[in-house]
Amino acid sequence: MAVSSSAPEREPVSAAIFKAIEALAARVSSQPLRLVLGCSGGVDSTVLLHALAEARGEFPLELRAVHVHHGLLVQADAWVEAVRSHCAALGVPLQVAYVRVQPDGKGLEAAARSARLRALAAVPGDALVLAQHRDDQAETVLFRLLRGSGVAGLAAMRQIAPAPLAGAAAPWWLRPFLDLPKETLIAWAQERGLSWVEDPSNMSADFTRNWLRGDILPRLETRLPGVRTVLARTAETMAEAQQGLDDLAALDDERVRHPQGGWDWAEFFRLPLHRQKNLVRWATLRLPALPPTQRRLEEGLRQAASHGGGVRRFPLGDAWLCARGERLWVEAAPQGCDAAWRCG
Repeated sequence: MAVSSSAPEREPVSAAIFKAIEALAARVSSQPLRLVLGCSGGVDSTVLLHALAEARGEFPLELRAVHVHHGLLVQADAWVEAVRSHCAALGVPLQVAYVRVQPDGKGLEAAARSARLRALAAVPGDALVLAQHRDDQAETVLFRLLRGSGVAGLAAMRQIAPAPLAGAAAPWWLRPFLDLPKETLIAWAQERGLSWVEDPSNMSADFTRNWLRGDILPRLETRLPGVRTVLARTAETMAEAQQGLDDLAALDDERVRHPQGGWDWAEFFRLPLHRQKNLVRWATLRLPALPPTQRRLEEGLRQAASHGGGVRRFPLGDAWLCARGERLWVEAAPQGCDAAWRCG
């Protein structure tokens, strides 16, 4: 798909959309580009919906919106109608995904986010487009820093990246607004007289992310103006560092590969410990699954280094480190088997 090079002359929202379309067009050959956009009805996704709809006048795009109905709040049905109204006015097909949120020990907020992402990932297209912005990126970096995340976690979100969920129907995930502050999106919506919904749960400090967003980040901004931009820049730096670690892991993967698949046990444990950890994290993310905590990773490696034969599975969280004879590999852990040595 041919695109012009006039992005610098555009206002920020349309320039961000232009950049996202250009990035996707460089990776896929289908025309029109099939975009699935997650639309909650909030200001961010409402701007995304309207901005992409406007872009159809310039680029060959096929748009479909998806709204996830969690059923957790009494306003849920009204939000469906609000999104439906926007989509009808723009001629954008809407799919409503009804999900059941089942807390799995990680909290209601995490369970709802997981259910939402699974529902969005089930809709086919060239890319799933999400409306996270610079302030969301800063919040994510701070949240993960406080949880002790490593380089991969602090790299946070990418503007374009392969789908992070196994079997996702859209192979690419786009976040056009990661360089834009929320205030830019609000101003864009207000200039066009758009309406949007407000989620009252976003005001509850019971959720850690809301506490960071509503209390901690504003305080930091008072003392350190521009801290959101600095945190977002940290994510970019960590993403570059992570690419270097990924490149090293790919080389080590080739070096210690076993002819029957996975890794040669003896060759793997000849690697320095920090490269063993890096290789396991790299392989876990490629499943894809969340990387293990430092404690679990070290314990899994300790156990695997002294396994006495047979088939053993060492829990890493969302994945297992597996050993059999001279081979070592990682595989996804079945749901409910997180802390078990063997299941079924």
